[in-house]
Amino acid sequence: MMLHKTIRKADGGDIIEILATDPATTRDIPNFCRHLGHELLHHEMLDENINLSTDTDEITIDSDNNMLISANLYRYLVKKKNA
Repeated sequence: MMLHKTIRKADGGDIIEILATDPATTRDIPNFCRHLGHELLHHEMLDENINLSTDTDEITIDSDNNMLISANLYRYLVKKKNA
């Protein structure tokens, strides 16, 4: 997870903003904070059904390459614990 790498580089007390489209983050980020002692300051869904710009070489959808891909956008603020 990219959050692990970012947290490791941050100083104690730093606040990290995370923007995500993966719905699993609604479970994973609070668990990450709880297990490692960081503080989840804020979480919210910023927008629903946003269109994602994708490179058609990277993502294909069976029999419909013209289909719009959309997702929800989530925002989290995590405060790194002090060492």
